[in-house]
Amino acid sequence: MRKFKTVLTVAAFAALAPMANAAELIVNGGFEAPGSFSGNFQTIGTGNGLSGWNVTAGSVDLINTYWQPQSGNYSLDLNGNEPATISQAFTTVVGKSYTVSFGMAGNMDGGGSVKSITAGVNGDHTFTFDTTGLSHDAMGWQTRSFTFVADSTLSTLKFSGNGNNGPYGAALDNISVAAAVPEPETYGMLLVGLGLVGFVARRKKAA
Repeated sequence: MRKFKTVLTVAAFAALAPMANAAELIVNGGFEAPGSFSGNFQTIGTGNGLSGWNVTAGSVDLINTYWQPQSGNYSLDLNGNEPATISQAFTTVVGKSYTVSFGMAGNMDGGGSVKSITAGVNGDHTFTFDTTGLSHDAMGWQTRSFTFVADSTLSTLKFSGNGNNGPYGAALDNISVAAAVPEPETYGMLLVGLGLVGFVARRKKAA
């Protein structure tokens, strides 16, 4: 019985391991690739000039030294010469929940103080950011997130700029997609199950 109990315990922790180490599904979420230019920023038009991402309906500015990124060396102004949409497809499991997170700030040089974007996979979410009192050296980055349930084996994440902001859009950095981590109640149920296994094992040993 002790061997059986040990096997169950190992199996339970093996099941928990993938939950604690969810794989990143997005390529170049921090816009660090290719990262081969110097200077303030580089405007990228429609097509695949932004590594890992497809740029449509406008242009984006890949920011280098123009302002402070959330991390690394690069970030993105979603409104280049005009608002754009960027997208990236990735493999998902139908019916499984995923969490999208990203850093958001804004270009305070014009276009109003409040920057707005829509983001989503199988439905749109609107996010806003107020640049009041901020500067290029203190961008006030905030992490935003949403979840979705995959309805296809290939899902596409999209971010779209707001035309009302003109060429001074929302700033993005550190885009990430990973399988949603189970709620604490899930871990509690697994631990209760392990406790019951131990209880039954002790009862049988005593008998």
